[in-house]
Order: sequence, then C-alpha cells, then structure tokens
Amino acid sequence: MLGVLVATVFVSGLETSPPADRLRAAGVHQVLAQRDDPPAKADDGQNRGGLSWAYEKIFRVEVEATFQEDFHESYDGADTTAGLTSFELQRKRIGVQGALFQRIAFEVERDVAEQDVEAGKRAKSPWKDVNVNLTYFKNAQLQLGKFKVPFGLDALTATTHNDYVYRTLGADYLAPGRDIGAMVHGRFFKRGLSYWAGVFRHDGDNATSSKVQGGDQMVAARLTGTPFRRAKLAAFKHVELGTAFAVSGVSDEGFLPRGLRGRTVVTADTFFQPVYVRGRRYRWEADADWAVGPASWRAEYTRVTDQRLGQGYADQDLPDARYQSAYIGGAYVLRGEKKRKGAVEAVARYERVWFDSLGARDGPLRSPRAETIFPSGERVLTLGVNWTLNRYIKLQLNVMREALSDPDSSPAPNGSRFWSRVLRFQFAL
Repeated sequence: MLGVLVATVFVSGLETSPPADRLRAAGVHQVLAQRDDPPAKADDGQNRGGLSWAYEKIFRVEVEATFQEDFHESYDGADTTAGLTSFELQRKRIGVQGALFQRIAFEVERDVAEQDVEAGKRAKSPWKDVNVNLTYFKNAQLQLGKFKVPFGLDALTATTHNDYVYRTLGADYLAPGRDIGAMVHGRFFKRGLSYWAGVFRHDGDNATSSKVQGGDQMVAARLTGTPFRRAKLAAFKHVELGTAFAVSGVSDEGFLPRGLRGRTVVTADTFFQPVYVRGRRYRWEADADWAVGPASWRAEYTRVTDQRLGQGYADQDLPDARYQSAYIGGAYVLRGEKKRKGAVEAVARYERVWFDSLGARDGPLRSPRAETIFPSGERVLTLGVNWTLNRYIKLQLNVMREALSDPDSSPAPNGSRFWSRVLRFQFAL
C-alpha cells in the first residue's frame, strides 16, 4: 500500500505531456484512433491516448495497458477462500489496437491477472477483445471476433471510464458480457441514431463460470438515440436514450443448471443459486444517459426470463424464471473538469436486483426445480469520490451498503445488511 501511494505521488508530479513529443522527435508520429465508438460511450478498447505508431495511411498501431489494484474490506469474518483478500490485483490488461489502410480496424487485449473469484482460480479465458472491424461502409460496419455483446449501458462502459469501482450487479450477472460473433453497426442523422445487431456463438461469458453452464447461440441488437439534440434548451441536448434486446437458447444438458445467479458486490457471496432451465432466454433493457455542466446521471432497467420446459420433478413445464435489475446514479464534479487532471467528483448510485418466477401458484421453495421460485434480491447504495491525478492515474474510493431481501442468504453474521469499502488505484495508458 505504501509503495502504491509513493508511486502515485511521484507520477502525479511528473510533466504529463504525451509521449508523442518524444516519438515525433524520432520521426515517428502518434495518431489517435478515429474509429467509431463501440456500443457505449466508453467501451473497453476506446482510445486512451497511449503510444501509437503510424505510417502514412497504410497502418496505425497503438499500445494500451490498464492496471487496477483494489484495497477492500467488508463485514467481520468475510470469507476470503474465494480468492478475495484485503489487497487484490483486479486487472492487468495489455493490448494493441490499430488500423490497416483506414478500412480495417483491429484490437487484441489480454488480461494476465484477472481472477475467477467464484472458483478461486484464474478466469476461464484471459483474452478479452480479439476482433477486426471492417469500415468500408460508414453506416454498416462489420465487426468479427470476440467483443462485448451490444447489451446494457453499464455493461458496455469501460471500467477505466466508469464513475464507480464496480459495475452494477445487473451488468455483471444479467447482461451477456463478451462472446465470439459477428455484428453490423452504424450511425445515422449525424450520430443522432446508432444501431448494433449481431449473432454470437454462446450466451456471453457473464452467464458462464466454473459452477454455471451458459446458454447457446444468441442474437442481440441495441439502438441508441439523442431525440432532444435540436431542443432549444441546451440542458436536454445531451440526453441519450437506449434499448437492447437479446434472445438465446438454454438447454438442460449436463449436470450443472444454466439459470442466472445473484452474488454480493465485494465478497461475491451467492445469495441466489441458479435454477434448471430449458428453452429460450429473453433479455431486454432500457437506459437513459444525461450530462449537463458538472453533473451527469444515468438510469437503466434490465429484465431477463428463462423458460423452464420439462424441468419439473414429473417432467412438467414450470413457470418462467425471472431476473430483474434497476439502478439510478449520478456524479458531480467538485473541482476541475471531468476526467481531466486534478478533477475531483462525488458519485452516488442506488441499485436493486431481484429474482423470482412468473405465474406463481404454489408456495415458493428454494429447490432449483421448484414451481414457484423463492424470491431473493439485494439493494445496494454506493457513495464515493474520484480523483483524477493526471491522464494516466485515477483514485476511486467507494463505500457500499448492501441489504439482502432474504436474511437466510446473507453472508453477514449480524443480519442481512452490511457495509463494504474499496479503494482502487488505476493506471491506464
């Protein structure tokens, strides 16, 4: 901890002019990425001003790296066997992005430190984004490879640009995450309307772990727009509305259930176990993002249903399993300019995630094959402050109050409510 703080103070005092000055002196030019934004305003892989090399209009290559270290604590006696300790190297990602002939963009990113906290071992695949994007047609670009499924505002926001240390529970457990596939995307009306539509090999890596089998092939689409961009009131010009829809198949093959799960924020204790499902998985979400002056806020609602065909003890069909999440959060810049050197901002977010079933008839049970699923959920209040020291370093302090609706599923010894605290040191090139 002391070493990190010393390094932070040292680097924050350095001259923060970009390394491109030194590159130009050597005759090498730095070129910032000019490609379209990913499915959200700040998706992983967005240009962060790293080291770049280019030759005329033939090629451009940019090196990028992200290091995030967390210091956190939660309730007394919190289980650390899942790979969580008071200190955690959360991310250590290194990658490159670039373009060939201004028509073929590519991206390769690998995480060499991320852990699967549920199993206490390294995540299933360290490769995050490995894809190419064909930009021959501005309004119909084609992306191929592994990348984020176009679903969910919070899920599509890069951790380096997020106002909070952790994404919402809905983004982590209900949104698909990354997968291998093909996607068409583009913009119209001077970026007033954007779309993404793709087909993916599986149901996303968020629905898969060492203890949960994921779904099958998925089709997903997302649409965003700025309907008030021509409004006379400047405060409404930056309101962006979005929605997304995804359909995938889920089977009952294998021994592990394929339903979705619910876990706490910091300690990742499971408060809702997956149930057995078969049929179709339907996802839908709606979101709003608004920034005016030093203030910004966003809100999102997500709903997922799983069919449970033939999953009863007598092989009868069961009512669909339902998973929902919602949040509203905001940030206010107290000093400086957002995301700029020396900026300090206060943030607050309230979220809820809950699990149950449709068409309840009998009393709820905790069995993974119960006709009526025992309802469970969690409410989380997050308060924090962010300090952007310079273009490379940011410190984030979050305090979270978690409250579980089912006391029997609470990991805390003193009831269903408990506090957690986390300090993140981030270096992004």
